[in-house]
Amino acid sequence: MAAAAWRRLAAELGLSAQAIWDADTHVPTRVWGLGLPADGALASSLVAQRVAGNFLAAHLDLLAPGARIDDFELVGDDLSAGIRSLGFAQTYHGRRVVGGQLSLRFKHDRLALIGSEALPHVRAVLTDSPIADDAARTHALEWLRAEFPRATAGAVSAPVILPLVGHGPIRYVEARAVDITSDQPLGGWTVYLDAATGTPLARVSKFVSATGTVLYDVPERSPSFGERVLRPAPFLDVTIDDVPATTDAAGLVSFDAATVQIGLGVRGDFVRIINKAGELASQVVALDEGSEVQWSGESDPHLDAQLTAYVAGNFAKEYVRAIASEPLAWLDGQVNLTVSDNSGACNAMSNGDDLFFYDGNENCENTARIPDVVYHEAGHSVHNQALIPGVGLFEGALSEGISDYLSATITGDSGMARGFFLDTQPLRELDPDGFEWHWPEDRGEAHDEGRIIGGTLWDLRTELIAEMGQAEGVAHSDKIWYESIRRASDIPTMYPEALLVDDDDGDLSNGTPHGCLIDQVFYKHGLVGAAILGGKVRTLAAEGDGSVPVALDIQAAQSSCIDLAPTGATLEWRVRGTADFQEAAMTATAEGFAGSLPPQQDGTVLEYRVIADLSDGTDTRFPANQAYPWYQRYYGEVVPIWCEGFEGDVSAWTLGSEWEVGAPQGKSGDPEAAFAGDNVAGIDLASDGRYSPQRVMNLTGPVVELPPGFAVYRLQYQRWLNVEDAYFDRAEILVNGELGWRNFNSMMGDNNSDVHHRDSEWSFHDVDITPVTFSGTAQLTFRLSSDGGLELGGWTIDDVCIVGVEEAPPPVCGDGVIATGEGCDDGIPKTVTDAARRAASKRRKTPRKGRQAPPARARPGPTPAPSTTPRPPVERAKWAVVVAAARGRGWLQRMDARPCRTRLAAADAALTDVRAPRLTA
Repeated sequence: MAAAAWRRLAAELGLSAQAIWDADTHVPTRVWGLGLPADGALASSLVAQRVAGNFLAAHLDLLAPGARIDDFELVGDDLSAGIRSLGFAQTYHGRRVVGGQLSLRFKHDRLALIGSEALPHVRAVLTDSPIADDAARTHALEWLRAEFPRATAGAVSAPVILPLVGHGPIRYVEARAVDITSDQPLGGWTVYLDAATGTPLARVSKFVSATGTVLYDVPERSPSFGERVLRPAPFLDVTIDDVPATTDAAGLVSFDAATVQIGLGVRGDFVRIINKAGELASQVVALDEGSEVQWSGESDPHLDAQLTAYVAGNFAKEYVRAIASEPLAWLDGQVNLTVSDNSGACNAMSNGDDLFFYDGNENCENTARIPDVVYHEAGHSVHNQALIPGVGLFEGALSEGISDYLSATITGDSGMARGFFLDTQPLRELDPDGFEWHWPEDRGEAHDEGRIIGGTLWDLRTELIAEMGQAEGVAHSDKIWYESIRRASDIPTMYPEALLVDDDDGDLSNGTPHGCLIDQVFYKHGLVGAAILGGKVRTLAAEGDGSVPVALDIQAAQSSCIDLAPTGATLEWRVRGTADFQEAAMTATAEGFAGSLPPQQDGTVLEYRVIADLSDGTDTRFPANQAYPWYQRYYGEVVPIWCEGFEGDVSAWTLGSEWEVGAPQGKSGDPEAAFAGDNVAGIDLASDGRYSPQRVMNLTGPVVELPPGFAVYRLQYQRWLNVEDAYFDRAEILVNGELGWRNFNSMMGDNNSDVHHRDSEWSFHDVDITPVTFSGTAQLTFRLSSDGGLELGGWTIDDVCIVGVEEAPPPVCGDGVIATGEGCDDGIPKTVTDAARRAASKRRKTPRKGRQAPPARARPGPTPAPSTTPRPPVERAKWAVVVAAARGRGWLQRMDARPCRTRLAAADAALTDVRAPRLTA
């Protein structure tokens, strides 16, 4: 009900609508946003009241659930500082509800802010015979006389409704309020009594005269390492003589007597402990004015776990709150910390919001008793909650490393979680002696891989301290940490994000104040090499002998602080479906390096990649895709049967959940422009770019009739896909309902299945669909099936074609090519060497034709337009496509159907991806 009511109000206030919610009443205490027009409200009280009445009538179900409009009476109308404020007191059957009120503020003739301290669903038993005034005074004095023997009673109120807020539902009681004063000791209270029986219900002090401090005795680092320390219990829910109260950030609580009975626990404004090992910790002790109360669980591990987790959870929140540039709702809300869970051991985890800690055993400590671990798990939740939608992404190894850094920067120790295994050794060391965690050699399990970025950030912190001093160095390092994790998508992308945070003029090309230091630190951990080189692989027009030139355009490092340059490059290739590959050294050119792929038989899909050697002894690979580290190229001629470029009428397609046709927006890793033309088909183009969890999303094309006479039918299209490892999320191509392709599944379980598919450019993709076209038709479905966590950009596709491959002509002896069925050609055996084959190729009378990659508009290069040799028309007009062969263009375009067949040269492009581990503890 509240959610629907909030959505309705938020829709009126616009996208900027915000609210602060009361944790007990679940009512928004303040609501603001774009505001609503209220012409004349500032000048006229009557106009303001009319606007207020209409607004409250429309939204009372949100602001005061269960109330009626006539339960509120106007008690305040103030015009000052250019703001008109109206206040309405809440009543119930004519009785004032204590503390219940609604308010509206008007500024510049707009309803600018709404306030509600209204009590929800007020229901109380009313008496016809409330206790008399004198009886009420007597009952109130009897309750206080032991502590305040000289107290006197004054005015008695008419019956009111008193809300009693505590654990569980709010209880409402009809009460009478009695004013009590005392001159020795000095004090004053409002005492509430049950209106029917005179039983004391609560008292509220009118004086704030005394304070005390609540301290919890907890391990500074762990029970096995470091000292125990007294830490304030901040923002803790307590009771003072059974009256609810809350400590402040320093653990201070105010009261109105020389000595009170204070009830302690482990729940407060920002942290709520859930104890899996038994009852929730609580006790009542005496607290004197100006003194402190201490609570220790040193001899009771399960009590210690609750006290430590409460203190450490609050400390982590306060630490990050001081770093965050903007308010973060997670920091200012209440988070659950579940401790001493005996369903496992030696672990802790975050679900992106709440934190969970396992009990200890003979091998490891109860993780809630280790503040380092609490800080680390809080880091996961901060990472998840602080991400900017459509900008940053949650990636497991990155989150592990940045959470280790948070723990380390809080404690000032690069050794995280000392005492985890009941000794003084750290669980993970970010600054090991004699070496550094380095990308990519130390990649692997998410916690281990995270040490690369954790160590990088720790070294950055160390260098900034040396340059700026302790306080400023830590503050700047922490700022880079927080702002970078909001925008980064994996470990390598932390480098440019760190530069952006450090930048002071919006121009990264002219350096940043600490750019050299950042370059050197990230370089030391292997996170700069490829990032500052920038490279691109291109294929050129096939040579007369059928070989295909490959160029690697690469530049020297764009950093004056690092001496890094490419020293060589190797081209590797293999036929798709085979394990063995061949390689050849590439030749240095002015732009980078050049090599060539050898001729192949028609119908071959060749996979290739380029490895560039760097001057520091490392290398960088193109494409950088652990799941499929190859580019694709198809050899041979194909005949287009049916194509779709999504530029015209797409009514023949069935767009399932979240699929859209339109211009891409570059969100969540999606492309910023179509491969050709303006439009694409993709998942969630217009919102944040990500697919939703727990959903199956289908894009289904029309039924395409396949003409006879082709030996092979192929799907060839341009793809930009970002999807989690298929162990979790599956991106699939179905043809006639049968599986034609699926993204990579590493099959490494929940914690280590981390080979996510991430295209960063338009990628040509060839799929042989012949085995499922036995019906003489083909219907394509692009599907994405998601699980409950980690959503990426999903499918984006363009220039989808079904093509046919004709039967190969019989082999011709003497044409210089060893074709299928030939053992030799011109006396050269089939096991011919590459050198002999090239020599034989030069003797061919007719050059062999190879299909070239159709380039995208935004990627100029020497790749020529494909062949447009016409063929005789076929009977069915639907098999129509025109190949644009204008200057600088070589892409397919969807045209009006017309009876034609066009021979299309082969396409070529790259499949790119990066390794990206899943969220883990």
